[in-house]
Amino acid sequence: MAQKLEQMTENISMIRTFWRTNAMMLLFLVALFNFKQVLQYYSSFSLAQTMTLLSDDNLLSLWLILDLLQFVFLVIALHVLWAVIITLSCKPWFTIFKDAGIRTQIWLVIMLSHITLVLGANAYWYPTSLLGFLRDTPLATPLGLTLLLTALCSLFLWGVITLVGKRLTFSVLAICLIMAGISSRSSSEHYAPTDNSSPNVFIIGIDALRPDHLSFRNPDNNFTPSINQFIQQSYLYDKTYTPLGRTYVAWMSILTGQYPVTHGARFNLAPPELIDKPLPLIRELKARGYKTTYGIDERRFNQIDTEYGFDQVIGPKIGAADAIIANIGDIPLTNILLKLAVSESLFPYLYMNRAYGKAYDPMLFNRKVTNSLSTSRPNFLAVHFCQLHWPFTSKNFIDVNSATWKGNYNHFMHQAMLSKVDVQFQQFMDTLQDRGFLDNALVYLISDHGEGFMLEEDTLQGSQPKGEARLKVNAWGHGTNVLSQEQANVLMAYRRFNPQVETAKKIQGIYSLTDITPSLFKELGLSLKPTDKAFDGHVLPKDMSQVVSQSVFVESSIPVKSINASFIDEAKVLSETLSKYEIRANGRAVLVPSIYREMIAQKQRSVYFQHWQLAMLPDYEDLILVDTDQNRWYSLATYQGDAPWRKMLSDLCSHYRDDKGFDPNNKCQQAQQRSKQLVTNQN
Repeated sequence: MAQKLEQMTENISMIRTFWRTNAMMLLFLVALFNFKQVLQYYSSFSLAQTMTLLSDDNLLSLWLILDLLQFVFLVIALHVLWAVIITLSCKPWFTIFKDAGIRTQIWLVIMLSHITLVLGANAYWYPTSLLGFLRDTPLATPLGLTLLLTALCSLFLWGVITLVGKRLTFSVLAICLIMAGISSRSSSEHYAPTDNSSPNVFIIGIDALRPDHLSFRNPDNNFTPSINQFIQQSYLYDKTYTPLGRTYVAWMSILTGQYPVTHGARFNLAPPELIDKPLPLIRELKARGYKTTYGIDERRFNQIDTEYGFDQVIGPKIGAADAIIANIGDIPLTNILLKLAVSESLFPYLYMNRAYGKAYDPMLFNRKVTNSLSTSRPNFLAVHFCQLHWPFTSKNFIDVNSATWKGNYNHFMHQAMLSKVDVQFQQFMDTLQDRGFLDNALVYLISDHGEGFMLEEDTLQGSQPKGEARLKVNAWGHGTNVLSQEQANVLMAYRRFNPQVETAKKIQGIYSLTDITPSLFKELGLSLKPTDKAFDGHVLPKDMSQVVSQSVFVESSIPVKSINASFIDEAKVLSETLSKYEIRANGRAVLVPSIYREMIAQKQRSVYFQHWQLAMLPDYEDLILVDTDQNRWYSLATYQGDAPWRKMLSDLCSHYRDDKGFDPNNKCQQAQQRSKQLVTNQN
C-alpha cells in the first residue's frame, strides 16, 4: 500500500512538472515574441492590423485559416514535446531526491539548460536571427553546443530507460538514427540516360542581377567571379531587356516566348483563369521524354506550379499565409527543426523560403533541386535564385568589406549579397558538372529584372520643362518606371556544354527574354500546334552576320508609392495594395479580376529600337525619347534629331492597341494624321 501511494505521489509530481514546464514554455514564447517587437521596425501586430483591409470573405478563406492554424498548432505541439523531454529528463533525479525544493531546483537547472541549448543552437546556425543574441559566445560554438547536447541527451536517455527499460530505449534510438541517416543522404547518382541524343536544358535565373554590376560591363566589379567566368565562356547578348520588371511576368515571357500582351500575365499574382495552361514549351518537351522541373526559393509573387505543365515544382508553399508566417516565424525551436527534411511538410512556408531570409539555406535549396533531376531521362529545369531580392537578408552576416559604403543602404546590401549568390551559383554548377548533367546540356543564365537604387549614374540627363510636372527619370525597385534603364536591362548568356565547345562571343544588338523559347524550339527541333499562339520573340543569333534590328517592348507594373522608396515598409505596402487582391478558396492571393483590367490602363509602356527608347507615360502628356548610348532623354515634341521615332511609335501603337486605356492623349492617332498629311504634301 505504501509503495502504491509513493508511486501515485511520484506520478502526480511528474504531471505537475510537465504542466509547470508547459507554463514556462508559454512564458518563454511570449518573452521572445515581445523581445522581437522591440527590435523590429514594424511589428507583426501592424501587419495583422493591415490585414483587416481585406474583406471578410478573404479573411475567412478556408485554406488561409487552415495554414495559419497548422502553423500555430505545430509551434505549440513542438514546445509541448519539448516539455515532455524536459519532464522525462527530470524523472531519474526525482526517484533519488524526494524533497520538493530540491526537485524544483533540479527542474529549473534542466529546463534552463535546455533553453540555453536551443538559443545557442539558433545563434550558431542562424546568426542573423533576431533571437540569436548568444552569437559570439562559448554557448554558440561547436564545442559548447556539443558538451551541452551530450549532457542533456544523456539525461533524457536516462529518463527514458527509467520509464521503459534499456532494450526498448536503445531499439527506438537505433531506428531513429537509421532513419535520420537515410533522410539526410544526398543523391550522388551519376547522370546516365538511355538515349544521349537529347541535351539537358537549364535556364538559371538570378533575381535582380544588374549587368552593370558584372565585369563584362565594368572590369572593376569583382563581386561575382563565378558568374563572370561563365559569361566569358558563353554567348553574351549584350543589351537584353525584360518585358516587365517582375519575376512572375518575366518568367512567363521566358517560358512562352511571348510578351505580356500575348500570354496575359500583366502583373504578378495574375488571376490564373486569364493564363493559358499548360505551356507549349513544357508540353512539347514532355512529349520528347523530358522530365520538367521548376524551382524557385521565393513564392509570394510567383505562382507557377504543376498546372503550367511541369512534372514537379521545388520551393516553399504558395499561399497568402506566407506573408504572415514568414514574419512571425523567427522562433528558435522552429528554426532548428528547419534543418530536418520533415520541415518541408511541417513548415512548408518556412522551409527553403528566401522570403524568410534569417533561416534560408541556399545550399539546401540547391541540393533539393539537383536531387530532383532524373538520371535516366533528359531534364528541363527552370530555376530561380532570389538572394539578391529585397530585403537583402541571409542567415549569415554579410562581409562588410565586399562592398563600398556610399550612404545608400539598399545598394550596399545588394552589392554585398552578390558574392553570396555567386557562391550559390558556383556550387549549383559544380554539382551539375560532377554528376554528369553538363556533359550534354544547354544552359541559359539570365536575370528577370534589374534593380533601381536612385544612383546618380543611373539618372537620365535632360532638360526638365518649366511650369510642368517634373519627369521622373530615376526610381527605386523594379518594374516601377520604364525610364529607369537599370530596371529593364538584364543579363542573358547562353552556353552549350558538349565535347565540341563553341567559341564564346559577345553579340551586339538588342534582345528580349522572349527570345529564349523560340531559340529552344529551333535548337531542339520542337514545333507549335496550330492552336498555339505564335511567338513574339525571335531566334537568338550565334553570329553578328545573323543579327537583325528588332523592336523590343517593356512595360511597367502597378504604380505603388510605398514600393518606390529607399526603405520598403511591408505594412505600408500591404495597406496600399491589399484592396486590389482577393484570397481564393485554395488560400492563394490573386489580383481582383475587375481591378486587374483597370490597372492595365495605368501602365507605362515603351519600345526599344537600336539605341533608342520611346516611352508613353499615362501621367505625362508628351512622349519621351531616350538615347540609351548617351543616357539622355528628350521630349518628343521638341526633339529635332534623326532618331527613328516614327517607326518606334508605330510599333508601340500596334503592340498595345488592344489595351484598355492605352494612349489617353491620342498620340497614335495624331501620328497617323501627321503621316497622312506628310504623304499628301509630298504628292
